[in-house]
Amino acid sequence: MPLSVRPRVVFVTDSGEISLRQMQALISLHEKGSMKKAAQAMGISTPVLFKYVREVEARAGSKLINTSSRGSELTEDGVELIGRFRALELRLEDQRPLRIACTLVSERCVLTAASYLSKAGAPCVVSISTDEANLRSVDERRADCIVLDDALYAMERSIDTVATEIGSDLLLHRDAGKKYARLAFGAQRLGFRHLESNRVPFQIAQDIFEPSLLDQTDLSYFVNRSLVRRGVVKASGAREQKWSVHSVVAIPCAGHPDLPAFLGEASRIGLYPKG
Repeated sequence: MPLSVRPRVVFVTDSGEISLRQMQALISLHEKGSMKKAAQAMGISTPVLFKYVREVEARAGSKLINTSSRGSELTEDGVELIGRFRALELRLEDQRPLRIACTLVSERCVLTAASYLSKAGAPCVVSISTDEANLRSVDERRADCIVLDDALYAMERSIDTVATEIGSDLLLHRDAGKKYARLAFGAQRLGFRHLESNRVPFQIAQDIFEPSLLDQTDLSYFVNRSLVRRGVVKASGAREQKWSVHSVVAIPCAGHPDLPAFLGEASRIGLYPKG
């Protein structure tokens, strides 16, 4: 019979440990909005709950709650502490799937790598959105790894980790005048910064989220060569821009036992997986 044990999170500060019970008191207060309701939910008295919360504040060295006649609510530091606690608790859960966020540029690579991992018994969850939305998922601790079309984001955000290149790409440019359609995916900023640095006048007239719609527009645009090679966009009349060669990189954002295997598969597959 397997042991029914599991790890739990305990925070340690210079002033001592913040126990699980103390964190549960803070979470209950956050959820219920009042000392009385939080204490009732935990099956303890209000003074005991108040004592737990004050002990957490003392150990954390920060004010974590604001209390008024309308009830109690957590400060920004209190919400941050609970966020860290919940994120760490999730990481300790058995068989938590590897969470990967990518864009349409890297989706075939990521989905193929995730399929190989799943076949080997390592479950994965894949989210497909824009670089900006995927970076937010990192802030919200909803991703273990993100694949960025625009590697400059990692530098701008000071993401202090080693990036794994899963492929290189370049932009195609269709020049139909100064009005542009801006695709939500790919290294678009690279293209528009190139226009700015060369003092080429342009105006972004439309944002496009479905890449195939580029073939129906009479506007100028930039599009990743990988999307054209995969047949997502025809890009008739668009020309390759050799100056725009750039890396598409995977950024680990959290510790997960299956992350090294995913990075290995993704870099092996690249942006143009066979099959």
